[in-house]
Amino acid sequence: MTVKRTVFGRLATGEPVYRYLLQNRRGSQVAVLSYGATWQSFIPNGKIGRDIVVHYDDLAAYLNNPLHLGNTIGPVGGRLSANTYQLEPGQSFRLSPNEGDHVLHSGQNGFDLVNWSAMVEEGTGFDQVRFTHHFNNEFPGVLTVTVTYQLDDQGQVTISFTGRTTATTLFNPMTHVYFNLSGQDQTIQPAELRLAADQRLIVDGAKLPTGKLMKTAGSAYDFSHFRSLGTALAELPQHQLDDAWLLKPRIRNEPVVALQDPRTKQRLTIQSDRNGVVVFTVNPAALQHDAAWEASQPPTAVAIELQTLPDAINHQEFGDILLLKGQEKNYTVHYQVDEVNINESI
Repeated sequence: MTVKRTVFGRLATGEPVYRYLLQNRRGSQVAVLSYGATWQSFIPNGKIGRDIVVHYDDLAAYLNNPLHLGNTIGPVGGRLSANTYQLEPGQSFRLSPNEGDHVLHSGQNGFDLVNWSAMVEEGTGFDQVRFTHHFNNEFPGVLTVTVTYQLDDQGQVTISFTGRTTATTLFNPMTHVYFNLSGQDQTIQPAELRLAADQRLIVDGAKLPTGKLMKTAGSAYDFSHFRSLGTALAELPQHQLDDAWLLKPRIRNEPVVALQDPRTKQRLTIQSDRNGVVVFTVNPAALQHDAAWEASQPPTAVAIELQTLPDAINHQEFGDILLLKGQEKNYTVHYQVDEVNINESI
């Protein structure tokens, strides 16, 4: 196991942004950036050398990153309805909106907008990079967050989040990582997705949860069995996924998400203790073109965002995202890529 640190670029202040490259004996590689505690690269098989994380190659692109490629998102991932929320009756807090009247991915308070401190740690059979930052902004209290990226000898990537606060606040972090098992710029339409879910959130015209859930069986949103993204997208008027599913209660060691690609015979499996997943398909190159170009081009990236269901502070049945004063909360997500016979079950 090795970890190599290089300067990826510098901020306007001259402060360096570091890139940490973790590599195991099998040749698996993971690269993360201090800016935004960002997952920049994942090469599961060193012999093939195919990077399955959609990424940018320079800091300038990450400093202007409306798609949040690879970023750690928080304190609250997803959308918060309006720009106020209550921790207790009569105790309201206001945030600066960044999507109409609403707040997306915590807006100007986001984890993705800071350069994190990092520490490299070596263990038995794994190496990891531990990012830490203290946040004091529009959210109550001083929130101390640690995000750890770990690569082990078997090629498994584990991302862990830890939060502690000096005053009761919100904590629903996630990783906004985009995958393409065939490599950057290839269409994701042949890729097949499976979710341990049979219900999705109903949203309004602003993509805000209404509080209601809908069964997905037989619909374009039914990924209870492996289904190609291209087939599902063709059934949707907008030809795009940007939706949240309620995950079934976790069964030990069973993946909650699986993505496989018949072109590469690779399968990504994800295990997590979170209760929700957002799936978002996009072609990042569309940022450089108009809507007509985007409509004519296939998506080349799929974001798989494990989190507590969006807007949970306004829908208590969605899960608890309160972090109490003096409390510590921890979340973990595991990613594993294997070469498989696509017809194999998991």
